Amino acid sequence: MRRLSFFIVIFVLINAISCTKTSFSSQQTNFLENQDTFKNIIAILLEKGTDTNFIYHLLSNGKTQFSEKYVKINVTGYLSKTDYSHFYNSSSINSTKEFIVKNREILEQAERQYAVPKEIIASILWVETRFGNFLGTHHIVSVFLSTAMCNEPEYIKLNEKEIELKFPDDKKKQDSLKIVLKERSEKKSQWAINEILALETMRNRYKVPIGDIYGSWAGAFGIPQFLPSSYIKYAIDGNNDGVVDLFNLSDAVFSVANYLKSYGWSEKPSEQRRAIFSYNNSTAYVEAVLKLAEFAK
Repeated sequence: MRRLSFFIVIFVLINAISCTKTSFSSQQTNFLENQDTFKNIIAILLEKGTDTNFIYHLLSNGKTQFSEKYVKINVTGYLSKTDYSHFYNSSSINSTKEFIVKNREILEQAERQYAVPKEIIASILWVETRFGNFLGTHHIVSVFLSTAMCNEPEYIKLNEKEIELKFPDDKKKQDSLKIVLKERSEKKSQWAINEILALETMRNRYKVPIGDIYGSWAGAFGIPQFLPSSYIKYAIDGNNDGVVDLFNLSDAVFSVANYLKSYGWSEKPSEQRRAIFSYNNSTAYVEAVLKLAEFAK
């Protein structure tokens, strides 16, 4: 029944495409190519009540395509630790100080409203995107659609090979990680589905052109690198222009402050660390943000 319903929906979508007058050929071609690739994900989205027009919007976009690299890095990427030490070297400290001086007014407004120090806000924006200078080159719709497929048997096998390549001489470690892999693949697939649902909300409620957004390989976007689910919960219209735009500096500053406050930021160091850890669950990341903020005072 589920398979029959899926193909009925596809038939309806294709009929709807044939009635449109703009960009008919390219949109239809993109949709037909992507609907076969992502058919299992489409079925899951339909079961969750996703609107068929939204699915068509995702799949007819010429930028949308499957990539194995997202299946791999979002599942096994944690095995490679990130070095954050260069984020608090002398160059980073000087850049952060200059940023604070240049944007003192907006940073202090956010600090007064959320009780999060301007140095912490500035440090996170530096570590995430160098104040918007490195926003990422990954099409986030493609990131989430691809990652959602990571629990399929062929991609579990693909990631098992990644584990073997990373630890070629340690069979015991390989076996241990392969046991964890299946559970992690299920978790990451569900995570990606939830982020796609958040994209639907962004498009419908906030009129965000989600098909045009590029960001990190993990699907985070904007100057503060929020996931779609974080955008919905914590993004703020910092400049009061009626639009919540994380590529706008004022909105980015207020959104970071709101995020940290929502996760319990207070005067207690332990709660500060916990709030930053929620932003990026890496102890090295937390240390880098705190050190940079202290040096930038």
